[in-house]
Amino acid sequence: MQQAARIRRNSFFSLLSSGIRFLTNIFLFLGIARFYGPEVFGQFTAAHTLSTLFLLLADFGLDLLFTTEVARQRADADRLFRSFAAVKLLFSGVAVIGMWLIPLAHDVSATTRWLIYIFSLSVAFNALMNFFFALFKSFEQLQHETRVSFIANAVLLILLIMLGIFHAPIWLFAALFTATRALGLVLAAVTAARFVRLQRPSFNMAEWKAVMRQGWVFGVYLLCGTLFFQLDTLLLAWWQGDHAVGIYQSVMKLVALTLALPEVANSALLPVFSRFYHEDEPRWARWGRLLNKTLWLLALPIALIFFVYAENVIQLLYGLEKFSSAVPLMRVAALIILIRFAWETCGLMLTTSGRQFVKMVIVVIATILTIALNWYAIPRYGTYGAALVSLLTNLFVAAGFFWSARSFFVSWTLDARYLIPGVLTVILGVILRNAPALNFWCGLSVIIAFHSLVFYFIGYTIAERRAVLVSVGNRWQGINKLFHSLRA
Repeated sequence: MQQAARIRRNSFFSLLSSGIRFLTNIFLFLGIARFYGPEVFGQFTAAHTLSTLFLLLADFGLDLLFTTEVARQRADADRLFRSFAAVKLLFSGVAVIGMWLIPLAHDVSATTRWLIYIFSLSVAFNALMNFFFALFKSFEQLQHETRVSFIANAVLLILLIMLGIFHAPIWLFAALFTATRALGLVLAAVTAARFVRLQRPSFNMAEWKAVMRQGWVFGVYLLCGTLFFQLDTLLLAWWQGDHAVGIYQSVMKLVALTLALPEVANSALLPVFSRFYHEDEPRWARWGRLLNKTLWLLALPIALIFFVYAENVIQLLYGLEKFSSAVPLMRVAALIILIRFAWETCGLMLTTSGRQFVKMVIVVIATILTIALNWYAIPRYGTYGAALVSLLTNLFVAAGFFWSARSFFVSWTLDARYLIPGVLTVILGVILRNAPALNFWCGLSVIIAFHSLVFYFIGYTIAERRAVLVSVGNRWQGINKLFHSLRA
Protein backbone atom coordinates (compact mmCIF):
# COMPACT_ATOMS: atom_id res chain seq x y z
CA MET A 1 0.00 0.00 0.00
CA GLN A 2 2.89 2.33 0.73
CA GLN A 3 4.28 1.69 -2.76
CA ALA A 4 0.87 2.31 -4.33
CA ALA A 5 0.58 5.58 -2.40
CA ARG A 6 4.03 6.65 -3.61
CA ILE A 7 3.10 5.85 -7.21
CA ARG A 8 -0.16 7.79 -6.91
CA ARG A 9 1.73 10.73 -5.40
CA ASN A 10 4.37 10.73 -8.14
CA SER A 11 1.73 10.30 -10.82
CA PHE A 12 -0.13 13.27 -9.33
CA PHE A 13 2.92 15.52 -9.42
CA SER A 14 3.95 14.26 -12.87
CA LEU A 15 0.42 14.99 -14.07
CA LEU A 16 0.65 18.51 -12.65
CA SER A 17 4.00 19.10 -14.37
CA SER A 18 2.66 17.92 -17.70
CA GLY A 19 -0.59 19.79 -17.16
CA ILE A 20 1.27 23.05 -16.60
CA ARG A 21 3.29 22.51 -19.78
CA PHE A 22 0.11 21.49 -21.59
CA LEU A 23 -1.71 24.68 -20.62
CA THR A 24 1.24 26.85 -21.61
CA ASN A 25 1.63 25.10 -24.96
CA ILE A 26 -2.08 25.52 -25.62
CA PHE A 27 -1.78 29.29 -25.25
CA LEU A 28 1.51 29.42 -27.15
CA PHE A 29 0.78 27.29 -30.19
CA LEU A 30 -2.95 27.79 -30.54
CA GLY A 31 -2.58 31.54 -30.01
CA ILE A 32 0.10 31.86 -32.69
CA ALA A 33 -1.89 29.69 -35.11
CA ARG A 34 -5.12 31.61 -34.65
CA PHE A 35 -3.76 35.17 -34.57
CA TYR A 36 -0.73 34.92 -36.87
CA GLY A 37 -1.97 32.43 -39.49
CA PRO A 38 -0.61 29.19 -40.98
CA GLU A 39 2.58 30.66 -42.49
CA VAL A 40 3.93 32.28 -39.32
CA PHE A 41 2.75 29.27 -37.32
CA GLY A 42 4.67 27.07 -39.74
CA GLN A 43 7.84 29.12 -39.27
CA PHE A 44 7.55 28.98 -35.49
CA THR A 45 6.75 25.26 -35.30
CA ALA A 46 9.46 24.35 -37.83
CA ALA A 47 12.10 26.05 -35.64
CA HIS A 48 10.56 24.60 -32.47
CA THR A 49 10.45 21.08 -33.95
CA LEU A 50 14.09 21.44 -34.95
CA SER A 51 14.98 22.43 -31.39
CA THR A 52 13.06 19.40 -30.11
CA LEU A 53 15.14 17.10 -32.29
CA PHE A 54 18.43 18.69 -31.27
CA LEU A 55 17.31 18.48 -27.64
CA LEU A 56 17.24 14.73 -28.18
CA LEU A 57 20.84 14.89 -29.36
CA ALA A 58 21.72 16.85 -26.22
CA ASP A 59 19.98 14.20 -24.14
CA PHE A 60 21.01 11.13 -26.18
CA GLY A 61 19.30 8.86 -23.69
CA LEU A 62 21.42 10.11 -20.79
CA ASP A 63 18.45 11.26 -18.70
CA LEU A 64 16.71 7.89 -18.96
CA LEU A 65 19.88 5.97 -18.16
CA PHE A 66 20.79 8.37 -15.33
CA THR A 67 17.36 7.90 -13.74
CA THR A 68 17.55 4.12 -13.83
CA GLU A 69 21.15 4.00 -12.58
CA VAL A 70 20.62 6.36 -9.63
CA ALA A 71 17.37 4.57 -8.74
CA ARG A 72 19.40 1.37 -8.40
CA GLN A 73 22.49 2.93 -6.75
CA ARG A 74 21.32 5.90 -4.68
CA ALA A 75 24.29 5.65 -2.34
CA ASP A 76 26.53 6.35 -5.34
CA ALA A 77 24.48 9.32 -6.61
CA ASP A 78 27.29 11.91 -6.29
CA ARG A 79 29.71 9.97 -8.49
CA LEU A 80 27.03 9.14 -11.04
CA PHE A 81 25.97 12.79 -11.18
CA ARG A 82 29.51 14.02 -11.88
CA SER A 83 30.10 11.43 -14.59
CA PHE A 84 26.80 11.91 -16.38
CA ALA A 85 26.93 15.72 -16.08
CA ALA A 86 30.22 15.85 -17.99
CA VAL A 87 28.81 13.88 -20.91
CA LYS A 88 25.60 15.91 -20.77
CA LEU A 89 27.50 19.19 -21.12
CA LEU A 90 29.42 17.85 -24.10
CA PHE A 91 26.31 16.69 -25.95
CA SER A 92 24.47 19.93 -25.14
CA GLY A 93 27.27 21.97 -26.71
CA VAL A 94 27.32 19.76 -29.81
CA ALA A 95 23.53 20.11 -30.16
CA VAL A 96 23.62 23.91 -30.02
CA ILE A 97 26.42 24.14 -32.59
CA GLY A 98 24.66 21.64 -34.82
CA MET A 99 21.49 23.69 -34.76
CA TRP A 100 23.43 26.82 -35.75
CA LEU A 101 24.65 24.98 -38.85
CA ILE A 102 21.16 24.13 -40.14
CA PRO A 103 20.44 27.56 -41.75
CA LEU A 104 23.82 27.31 -43.49
CA ALA A 105 23.06 23.86 -44.88
CA HIS A 106 19.52 24.59 -46.08
CA ASP A 107 17.86 27.74 -47.38
CA VAL A 108 15.12 28.92 -44.99
CA SER A 109 13.21 32.17 -44.62
CA ALA A 110 14.84 34.98 -42.63
CA THR A 111 12.24 34.66 -39.87
CA THR A 112 12.76 30.93 -39.54
CA ARG A 113 16.54 31.44 -39.43
CA TRP A 114 16.36 33.83 -36.47
CA LEU A 115 13.88 31.60 -34.70
CA ILE A 116 16.32 28.69 -35.07
CA TYR A 117 19.13 30.73 -33.54
CA ILE A 118 16.96 31.76 -30.59
CA PHE A 119 15.61 28.27 -29.98
CA SER A 120 19.14 26.86 -30.08
CA LEU A 121 19.79 28.44 -26.68
CA SER A 122 16.64 26.85 -25.29
CA VAL A 123 18.09 23.48 -26.31
CA ALA A 124 21.01 23.92 -23.88
CA PHE A 125 18.82 25.26 -21.06
CA ASN A 126 16.21 22.54 -21.52
CA ALA A 127 18.79 19.76 -21.73
CA LEU A 128 20.43 20.71 -18.44
CA MET A 129 17.10 21.36 -16.71
CA ASN A 130 15.81 17.93 -17.80
CA PHE A 131 19.00 16.39 -16.42
CA PHE A 132 18.13 17.76 -12.98
CA PHE A 133 14.56 16.51 -13.42
CA ALA A 134 15.99 13.04 -14.10
CA LEU A 135 17.75 13.28 -10.74
CA PHE A 136 14.45 14.10 -9.00
CA LYS A 137 12.76 11.14 -10.72
CA SER A 138 15.48 8.74 -9.63
CA PHE A 139 14.72 9.67 -6.00
CA GLU A 140 10.97 9.46 -6.74
CA GLN A 141 10.58 13.12 -5.68
CA LEU A 142 8.62 14.46 -8.64
CA GLN A 143 7.14 17.35 -6.65
CA HIS A 144 10.36 19.29 -7.24
CA GLU A 145 9.95 19.05 -11.02
CA THR A 146 6.37 20.22 -10.58
CA ARG A 147 7.46 23.25 -8.55
CA VAL A 148 10.08 24.30 -11.11
CA SER A 149 7.71 23.71 -14.04
CA PHE A 150 4.96 25.65 -12.33
CA ILE A 151 7.08 28.74 -11.72
CA ALA A 152 8.78 28.77 -15.14
CA ASN A 153 5.60 28.13 -17.09
CA ALA A 154 3.49 30.50 -15.00
CA VAL A 155 5.93 33.30 -15.83
CA LEU A 156 5.88 32.25 -19.48
CA LEU A 157 2.09 32.09 -19.59
CA ILE A 158 1.59 35.56 -18.09
CA LEU A 159 4.10 37.17 -20.43
CA LEU A 160 2.73 35.28 -23.44
CA ILE A 161 -0.69 36.80 -22.86
CA MET A 162 0.87 40.26 -22.74
CA LEU A 163 2.79 39.66 -26.00
CA GLY A 164 -0.37 38.36 -27.64
CA ILE A 165 -2.40 41.40 -26.61
CA PHE A 166 0.15 43.71 -28.21
CA HIS A 167 0.60 41.41 -31.23
CA ALA A 168 4.37 41.33 -30.68
CA PRO A 169 6.84 40.10 -33.32
CA ILE A 170 7.09 36.33 -33.44
CA TRP A 171 10.77 36.29 -32.43
CA LEU A 172 9.81 37.74 -29.04
CA PHE A 173 7.73 34.64 -28.30
CA ALA A 174 10.76 32.46 -28.99
CA ALA A 175 13.00 34.70 -26.86
CA LEU A 176 10.53 34.57 -23.97
CA PHE A 177 10.27 30.79 -24.24
CA THR A 178 14.07 30.51 -24.09
CA ALA A 179 14.38 32.92 -21.14
CA THR A 180 11.91 30.94 -19.03
CA ARG A 181 13.86 27.72 -19.76
CA ALA A 182 16.92 29.50 -18.32
CA LEU A 183 14.88 30.42 -15.24
CA GLY A 184 13.79 26.80 -14.84
CA LEU A 185 17.41 25.64 -15.08
CA VAL A 186 18.47 27.93 -12.23
CA LEU A 187 15.59 26.78 -10.01
CA ALA A 188 16.26 23.11 -10.78
CA ALA A 189 19.97 23.48 -9.98
CA VAL A 190 19.20 25.06 -6.61
CA THR A 191 16.83 22.21 -5.76
CA ALA A 192 19.26 19.52 -6.95
CA ALA A 193 21.72 20.60 -4.26
CA ARG A 194 19.45 18.84 -1.76
CA PHE A 195 20.20 15.47 -3.35
CA VAL A 196 23.80 15.65 -4.61
CA ARG A 197 26.86 17.84 -4.22
CA LEU A 198 27.03 20.16 -7.23
CA GLN A 199 30.73 19.76 -7.88
CA ARG A 200 32.58 20.27 -11.13
CA PRO A 201 31.71 17.53 -13.64
CA SER A 202 34.19 14.68 -13.79
CA PHE A 203 35.99 14.97 -17.13
CA ASN A 204 37.46 11.48 -16.91
CA MET A 205 37.85 9.56 -20.19
CA ALA A 206 37.37 6.18 -18.52
CA GLU A 207 34.10 7.31 -16.93
CA TRP A 208 32.96 8.89 -20.21
CA LYS A 209 33.48 5.58 -21.98
CA ALA A 210 31.61 3.74 -19.24
CA VAL A 211 28.62 6.09 -19.52
CA MET A 212 28.56 5.96 -23.33
CA ARG A 213 28.96 2.17 -23.36
CA GLN A 214 25.73 1.97 -21.39
CA GLY A 215 24.02 5.01 -22.86
CA TRP A 216 24.47 4.80 -26.62
CA VAL A 217 21.54 2.39 -27.02
CA PHE A 218 19.29 4.75 -25.03
CA GLY A 219 20.55 7.68 -27.09
CA VAL A 220 19.97 6.13 -30.50
CA TYR A 221 16.54 4.94 -29.38
CA LEU A 222 15.50 8.34 -28.07
CA LEU A 223 16.78 10.16 -31.16
CA CYS A 224 15.23 7.81 -33.71
CA GLY A 225 12.14 7.28 -31.56
CA THR A 226 11.33 10.97 -31.97
CA LEU A 227 12.73 11.36 -35.48
CA PHE A 228 10.26 8.91 -36.99
CA PHE A 229 7.42 10.98 -35.48
CA GLN A 230 8.85 14.50 -36.03
CA LEU A 231 10.91 14.20 -39.20
CA ASP A 232 7.86 14.62 -41.43
CA THR A 233 7.53 18.22 -40.23
CA LEU A 234 11.05 19.10 -41.38
CA LEU A 235 10.55 17.28 -44.69
CA LEU A 236 7.34 19.24 -45.24
CA ALA A 237 9.21 22.47 -44.51
CA TRP A 238 11.85 21.63 -47.11
CA TRP A 239 9.51 20.34 -49.83
CA GLN A 240 6.19 22.14 -49.26
CA GLY A 241 6.97 25.37 -47.36
CA ASP A 242 5.87 27.14 -44.19
CA HIS A 243 2.13 27.07 -44.96
CA ALA A 244 2.04 23.26 -45.26
CA VAL A 245 3.96 22.95 -41.98
CA GLY A 246 1.43 25.22 -40.28
CA ILE A 247 -1.50 23.07 -41.43
CA TYR A 248 0.21 19.82 -40.52
CA GLN A 249 1.46 20.97 -37.14
CA SER A 250 -1.96 22.35 -36.18
CA VAL A 251 -2.98 18.69 -35.88
CA MET A 252 0.28 17.06 -34.81
CA LYS A 253 0.72 19.52 -31.94
CA LEU A 254 -2.61 18.29 -30.60
CA VAL A 255 -1.39 14.70 -30.90
CA ALA A 256 1.80 15.64 -29.07
CA LEU A 257 -0.21 17.30 -26.31
CA THR A 258 -2.30 14.17 -25.75
CA LEU A 259 0.91 12.15 -25.48
CA ALA A 260 1.59 14.04 -22.25
CA LEU A 261 -0.56 11.35 -20.59
CA PRO A 262 1.76 8.40 -21.31
CA GLU A 263 4.66 10.75 -20.53
CA VAL A 264 3.19 11.16 -17.05
CA ALA A 265 3.03 7.40 -16.65
CA ASN A 266 6.61 6.91 -17.82
CA SER A 267 7.93 9.70 -15.59
CA ALA A 268 6.22 8.37 -12.49
CA LEU A 269 6.77 4.66 -13.07
CA LEU A 270 10.17 4.30 -14.75
CA PRO A 271 12.22 4.12 -11.51
CA VAL A 272 9.54 2.03 -9.84
CA PHE A 273 9.36 -0.48 -12.69
CA SER A 274 13.17 -0.66 -12.82
CA ARG A 275 13.24 -1.63 -9.15
CA PHE A 276 10.26 -4.01 -9.42
CA TYR A 277 11.88 -5.96 -12.26
CA HIS A 278 14.98 -6.68 -10.15
CA GLU A 279 13.23 -7.16 -6.80
CA ASP A 280 9.68 -8.39 -7.46
CA GLU A 281 9.03 -9.45 -11.07
CA PRO A 282 5.40 -10.60 -10.53
CA ARG A 283 4.54 -7.13 -9.22
CA TRP A 284 6.33 -5.62 -12.24
CA ALA A 285 4.06 -7.67 -14.53
CA ARG A 286 0.88 -6.76 -12.60
CA TRP A 287 1.60 -3.04 -12.69
CA GLY A 288 2.44 -3.32 -16.37
CA ARG A 289 -0.95 -4.85 -17.11
CA LEU A 290 -2.69 -2.13 -15.12
CA LEU A 291 -0.77 0.68 -16.82
CA ASN A 292 -1.42 -0.76 -20.28
CA LYS A 293 -5.15 -0.94 -19.62
CA THR A 294 -5.28 2.56 -18.13
CA LEU A 295 -3.58 4.17 -21.13
CA TRP A 296 -5.87 2.28 -23.51
CA LEU A 297 -8.97 3.44 -21.65
CA LEU A 298 -7.73 7.04 -21.74
CA ALA A 299 -6.97 6.85 -25.47
CA LEU A 300 -10.45 5.70 -26.47
CA PRO A 301 -12.46 8.91 -25.77
CA ILE A 302 -9.64 11.15 -27.05
CA ALA A 303 -9.43 9.28 -30.35
CA LEU A 304 -13.21 9.20 -30.65
CA ILE A 305 -13.48 12.98 -30.28
CA PHE A 306 -10.70 13.56 -32.82
CA PHE A 307 -12.36 11.23 -35.34
CA VAL A 308 -16.06 12.07 -35.00
CA TYR A 309 -15.74 15.79 -34.30
CA ALA A 310 -12.63 16.65 -36.33
CA GLU A 311 -14.27 19.64 -38.02
CA ASN A 312 -15.64 20.99 -34.76
CA VAL A 313 -12.29 20.74 -33.00
CA ILE A 314 -10.50 22.57 -35.82
CA GLN A 315 -13.18 25.27 -35.86
CA LEU A 316 -12.98 25.71 -32.10
CA LEU A 317 -9.20 25.86 -31.83
CA TYR A 318 -8.04 27.44 -35.08
CA GLY A 319 -10.97 28.49 -37.24
CA LEU A 320 -12.03 26.72 -40.45
CA GLU A 321 -11.35 29.75 -42.62
CA LYS A 322 -7.59 29.17 -42.57
CA PHE A 323 -7.29 25.58 -41.34
CA SER A 324 -10.08 23.65 -43.11
CA SER A 325 -7.51 21.41 -44.84
CA ALA A 326 -6.47 20.13 -41.40
CA VAL A 327 -9.82 18.33 -40.88
CA PRO A 328 -8.95 15.07 -42.71
CA LEU A 329 -5.60 15.03 -40.89
CA MET A 330 -7.47 14.97 -37.57
CA ARG A 331 -9.10 11.65 -38.41
CA VAL A 332 -5.74 10.09 -39.21
CA ALA A 333 -4.41 11.58 -35.96
CA ALA A 334 -7.17 9.78 -34.03
CA LEU A 335 -5.78 6.43 -35.16
CA ILE A 336 -2.21 7.49 -34.36
CA ILE A 337 -3.27 8.34 -30.80
CA LEU A 338 -4.79 4.89 -30.30
CA ILE A 339 -1.65 3.20 -31.56
CA ARG A 340 0.76 5.35 -29.54
CA PHE A 341 -1.12 4.83 -26.28
CA ALA A 342 -1.36 1.08 -26.95
CA TRP A 343 2.39 0.50 -27.32
CA GLU A 344 3.73 2.85 -24.63
CA THR A 345 3.55 0.28 -21.84
CA CYS A 346 5.22 -2.40 -23.94
CA GLY A 347 8.08 0.05 -24.52
CA LEU A 348 8.39 0.72 -20.79
CA MET A 349 8.42 -3.00 -20.01
CA LEU A 350 11.16 -3.63 -22.58
CA THR A 351 13.26 -0.77 -21.16
CA THR A 352 13.00 -1.82 -17.53
CA SER A 353 13.71 -5.47 -18.39
CA GLY A 354 16.98 -4.56 -20.10
CA ARG A 355 15.78 -4.95 -23.71
CA GLN A 356 16.41 -1.40 -24.85
CA PHE A 357 18.49 -2.64 -27.79
CA VAL A 358 15.39 -4.29 -29.29
CA LYS A 359 13.50 -1.00 -29.06
CA MET A 360 16.40 0.82 -30.65
CA VAL A 361 16.48 -1.49 -33.68
CA ILE A 362 12.73 -1.08 -34.22
CA VAL A 363 12.76 2.73 -34.16
CA VAL A 364 15.90 2.94 -36.34
CA ILE A 365 14.08 0.95 -39.02
CA ALA A 366 10.99 3.14 -38.49
CA THR A 367 13.08 6.27 -39.06
CA ILE A 368 14.43 4.87 -42.32
CA LEU A 369 10.87 4.01 -43.38
CA THR A 370 9.74 7.54 -42.52
CA ILE A 371 12.34 9.09 -44.82
CA ALA A 372 11.70 6.64 -47.66
CA LEU A 373 7.90 6.80 -47.54
CA ASN A 374 7.77 10.57 -47.13
CA TRP A 375 10.15 10.96 -50.07
CA TYR A 376 7.35 9.45 -52.14
CA ALA A 377 4.24 10.68 -50.31
CA ILE A 378 4.90 14.36 -49.54
CA PRO A 379 5.63 15.58 -53.09
CA ARG A 380 2.50 13.79 -54.34
CA TYR A 381 -0.01 14.08 -51.51
CA GLY A 382 1.34 16.88 -49.31
CA THR A 383 0.24 17.01 -45.68
CA TYR A 384 -2.22 14.12 -46.01
CA GLY A 385 0.55 11.92 -47.38
CA ALA A 386 2.77 12.86 -44.42
CA ALA A 387 -0.05 11.99 -42.00
CA LEU A 388 -0.57 8.57 -43.60
CA VAL A 389 3.17 7.87 -43.43
CA SER A 390 3.10 8.77 -39.73
CA LEU A 391 0.24 6.32 -39.23
CA LEU A 392 2.10 3.54 -41.07
CA THR A 393 5.38 4.04 -39.18
CA ASN A 394 3.56 4.10 -35.85
CA LEU A 395 1.86 0.84 -36.84
CA PHE A 396 5.26 -0.64 -37.63
CA VAL A 397 6.69 0.40 -34.25
CA ALA A 398 3.60 -0.92 -32.47
CA ALA A 399 3.89 -4.28 -34.24
CA GLY A 400 7.57 -4.50 -33.31
CA PHE A 401 6.95 -3.67 -29.66
CA PHE A 402 3.95 -6.01 -29.42
CA TRP A 403 5.92 -8.90 -30.90
CA SER A 404 8.91 -8.25 -28.64
CA ALA A 405 6.63 -8.09 -25.58
CA ARG A 406 4.28 -10.86 -26.73
CA SER A 407 4.80 -12.90 -23.56
CA PHE A 408 2.54 -10.50 -21.70
CA PHE A 409 0.96 -8.34 -24.44
CA VAL A 410 -1.24 -11.16 -25.77
CA SER A 411 -2.77 -11.86 -22.36
CA TRP A 412 -3.27 -8.13 -21.75
CA THR A 413 -5.08 -7.58 -25.05
CA LEU A 414 -7.32 -10.65 -24.89
CA ASP A 415 -8.64 -9.55 -21.51
CA ALA A 416 -12.39 -8.84 -21.77
CA ARG A 417 -11.94 -5.65 -19.74
CA TYR A 418 -9.56 -4.43 -22.45
CA LEU A 419 -11.59 -5.54 -25.49
CA ILE A 420 -15.14 -4.62 -24.46
CA PRO A 421 -14.44 -0.86 -23.93
CA GLY A 422 -12.86 -0.77 -27.40
CA VAL A 423 -15.87 -2.44 -29.02
CA LEU A 424 -18.30 -0.15 -27.18
CA THR A 425 -16.30 2.91 -28.31
CA VAL A 426 -16.61 1.84 -31.96
CA ILE A 427 -20.36 1.37 -31.55
CA LEU A 428 -20.73 4.79 -29.94
CA GLY A 429 -18.65 6.32 -32.74
CA VAL A 430 -20.95 4.87 -35.40
CA ILE A 431 -24.00 6.22 -33.55
CA LEU A 432 -22.54 9.73 -33.17
CA ARG A 433 -21.39 9.86 -36.81
CA ASN A 434 -24.96 9.10 -37.88
CA ALA A 435 -26.62 11.54 -35.48
CA PRO A 436 -26.05 14.94 -37.15
CA ALA A 437 -28.75 16.53 -35.02
CA LEU A 438 -26.57 16.04 -31.94
CA ASN A 439 -24.31 19.08 -31.71
CA PHE A 440 -20.65 19.02 -30.71
CA TRP A 441 -21.10 19.94 -27.05
CA CYS A 442 -23.88 17.41 -26.51
CA GLY A 443 -21.82 14.74 -28.25
CA LEU A 444 -18.80 15.62 -26.13
CA SER A 445 -20.88 15.28 -22.97
CA VAL A 446 -22.16 11.90 -24.14
CA ILE A 447 -18.61 10.66 -24.80
CA ILE A 448 -17.34 11.78 -21.38
CA ALA A 449 -20.32 10.33 -19.48
CA PHE A 450 -20.30 7.10 -21.46
CA HIS A 451 -16.60 6.41 -21.01
CA SER A 452 -16.68 7.34 -17.33
CA LEU A 453 -19.28 4.61 -16.77
CA VAL A 454 -17.45 2.12 -18.98
CA PHE A 455 -14.14 2.73 -17.22
CA TYR A 456 -15.60 2.36 -13.75
CA PHE A 457 -17.90 -0.61 -14.22
CA ILE A 458 -16.22 -2.53 -17.06
CA GLY A 459 -12.61 -1.39 -17.45
CA TYR A 460 -11.33 -2.08 -13.94
CA THR A 461 -11.78 -4.75 -11.34
CA ILE A 462 -12.49 -3.64 -7.78
CA ALA A 463 -8.84 -4.13 -6.81
CA GLU A 464 -7.66 -2.16 -9.84
CA ARG A 465 -10.00 0.72 -9.08
CA ARG A 466 -8.61 0.82 -5.57
CA ALA A 467 -5.05 1.02 -6.96
CA VAL A 468 -5.71 3.57 -9.74
CA LEU A 469 -8.43 5.93 -8.61
CA VAL A 470 -7.20 8.47 -6.08
CA SER A 471 -9.63 9.44 -3.35
CA VAL A 472 -10.64 13.04 -2.79
CA GLY A 473 -8.64 13.10 0.42
CA ASN A 474 -5.48 11.97 -1.37
CA ARG A 475 -5.99 14.63 -4.04
CA TRP A 476 -6.25 17.38 -1.44
CA GLN A 477 -3.20 16.00 0.30
CA GLY A 478 -1.27 16.17 -2.98
CA ILE A 479 -2.39 19.73 -3.61
CA ASN A 480 -1.34 20.77 -0.11
CA LYS A 481 2.09 19.19 -0.66
CA LEU A 482 2.43 21.13 -3.90
CA PHE A 483 1.64 24.45 -2.17
CA HIS A 484 4.13 23.62 0.59
CA SER A 485 6.81 22.81 -1.99
CA LEU A 486 6.08 26.07 -3.85
CA ARG A 487 6.65 28.04 -0.66
CA ALA A 488 9.84 26.09 0.15
